[in-house]
Amino acid sequence: MLDGRDFALDGGPAGEGASRFTRDLPEQWCFDGRAFGGYTSALALAAMFAHSGRPAAASLSVTFVEAGAPGPLQIDVRSIRGGRTAAAVEATIRQRERTILIANSWFADGWLGPPSVDAPVPFERYAVPLPAPESAPALDWIGQEYRPLRFAHRRGLDYPPSLTRFADRRPEVALWVSADTDSRTDPLSHPQISDVLHADAHLFDAPGKVSGFVDAWLLSLDLSLVWQPGAHLVPSTAWRLLEARGSVASGGVSAYGSLRGADGSLLAVMTSQGLIR
Repeated sequence: MLDGRDFALDGGPAGEGASRFTRDLPEQWCFDGRAFGGYTSALALAAMFAHSGRPAAASLSVTFVEAGAPGPLQIDVRSIRGGRTAAAVEATIRQRERTILIANSWFADGWLGPPSVDAPVPFERYAVPLPAPESAPALDWIGQEYRPLRFAHRRGLDYPPSLTRFADRRPEVALWVSADTDSRTDPLSHPQISDVLHADAHLFDAPGKVSGFVDAWLLSLDLSLVWQPGAHLVPSTAWRLLEARGSVASGGVSAYGSLRGADGSLLAVMTSQGLIR
């Protein structure tokens, strides 16, 4: 279950247009001592929300520089450009004087309300209304296998029933996801922070069905999300349909996907690239 204390930040303004925050990277957000990139990316977004004071992000672009490890983190945030209706913000996370990641976001008032014209959904595999999450099999094995991924409820529409059945050579997945939290008041309940966790957790599942996850490790290079206006109004505990597809080369993978609400509306599009190790 998600715990708001994992996104609590110490610190604040550190000069004109800048803020500095600190917190510890908990062991439970790591895979064998390596930080889950979704957590550090979500932490960067939480810091940029705190710095900007704005309630809705239009986009997030993350570059993973080095793997984090359990222990203290320093998050430096600066305003790149600000105005009355929009702001561009950059966050850098460091650990032991090493840069872990660099993230950039746009925050814009134009994203505060729902879209006047709905964006077409990039995948047309399912008709609207979508299949009910309750009709799909539970994917509890994911949290049992990977401790950092215990932040969500998951139901599979097109998803392997176990890790051993992952490499079926077809690079696409579809699953329902929702944040597993009782929180209503802390940063954890912010839907866009949860969206980042979902994206990094499952985008690589698509190419992973070709490369496999038993004999290969996929190392993230980046993560990008572009939200639709009003996406932050859909509660983090509401079901989202995450669909992802990907490609695999000799030494790298690319993945792309989308998040949409239970009513079929588009919430975000996402991309990620990585190396095969």
